[in-house]
Amino acid sequence: MIKINDKKKKELKSLKHFICDYYKIFHEYLFPENYQLECSESPDFIVKFDNQKIGIEITEAIKEEMMRSEDLEIAISKIIQKYVEEENIKKVIWLSFSDSLASDISKNKFIKDFTEEFKKYIMARRNREYSSFEEFCESNKDFLICKYLEDEPIRKDYKKPLVIPGGRYFFPFDYEGKLKIAIDKKIGKVSDYRKKVDKIYLLIKTSSNPPNLVPFLDVHIPHIKEILNSYTKGRNNFDKIFLYYHSHIEPQIIISD
Repeated sequence: MIKINDKKKKELKSLKHFICDYYKIFHEYLFPENYQLECSESPDFIVKFDNQKIGIEITEAIKEEMMRSEDLEIAISKIIQKYVEEENIKKVIWLSFSDSLASDISKNKFIKDFTEEFKKYIMARRNREYSSFEEFCESNKDFLICKYLEDEPIRKDYKKPLVIPGGRYFFPFDYEGKLKIAIDKKIGKVSDYRKKVDKIYLLIKTSSNPPNLVPFLDVHIPHIKEILNSYTKGRNNFDKIFLYYHSHIEPQIIISD
């Protein structure tokens, strides 16, 4: 008997949402109504019906923690943009955030403290107290900006104040790379899964933060399906892969052929 811990409860909730959303989108049941669901390990769940066993392994391609960090980056960038405009600081401000930007902290306090520290840095540079961000951080090691900004944020003179949020927000997010990594982490276990089940499905859950995911799902569906299909050929691959975005309003599912 598999222990139903918090992780398994979360996976079970995701699976139940997925089965309901599948019917909502395609107007048909993924499994017969008489199916039985069994918690397992490797794969995470086994669906039984009509003498068949289908294993379902669940993973994440784009985690919500990552998106919450990005929310912090965007909020900080907007505040600093307003500040440099008010102060008429005609510079390019490049905010290259570290990947370690915390996502489980008090958001409002973090943003306030981070932006206040950044203003202090700008004033210190305007008063020629420091010649670089590195020098500033040597004297202010405990500052959040020294911990979560990777490079010198003040770049060059510009015709108007400009804040560029670097990192994930400014550059196109590598959804395809994240998708392949998520599948690659599971593909090596397929042969073990098949010892327990007749077929094996992979359910890839994406973050429930829609602003970044909707373009990914809408625009790139043909190419994304090609990626999914490349992992469903032959016995050592999955029988079917589902890329899933849960939403109470408009859930989305991309399915391999």
